[in-house]
Amino acid sequence: MAKIKDPKNIGIVAVFSALAFVATRFIQIPILQTGGYLNFGEAIIYIAAIFFGPFVGGLVGAIGPALADITSPYAAFAPFTLLIKGIEGFIVGKIASTNPKNMNKLLGILIGGSVMIIGYYIVEILVFLIPSPIALIEIPFNVLQVIVGGTIAMIATKTLKNSIEEIMHR
Repeated sequence: MAKIKDPKNIGIVAVFSALAFVATRFIQIPILQTGGYLNFGEAIIYIAAIFFGPFVGGLVGAIGPALADITSPYAAFAPFTLLIKGIEGFIVGKIASTNPKNMNKLLGILIGGSVMIIGYYIVEILVFLIPSPIALIEIPFNVLQVIVGGTIAMIATKTLKNSIEEIMHR
């Protein structure tokens, strides 16, 4: 498990947070019914969490997407994104780091992704007072975001495993 005080891990958090920012802010597919959008930030969060553990995953999940919200028309969501995506990244990293098998990675993604889906649904209803039927429209899109991000992360972590291990042991 990565210790966040290690200078190498601070750099990793910075790089992956920047990648998550770009994947969230600039690679978007609008959801016309709700004004929201699909993004690819989940893939970056999951990759960071799987490779570097819960603290890096949690920080990347919190920092990159929250900065994307702050610099977009969705700035009001930023504090909630910081919390929801941070918890999501932490959970994925915690579960995936217990055993590097694909099943643990997948379980982490499913549980972490579920936290994101439920978290945004609750925030939309209770904080932003979006009517439940409208907020429900976002759920299939959030599920799709978890599936696509999870698929990318599973493929990327399997493909890049040896390269990352070599870089980390320098």
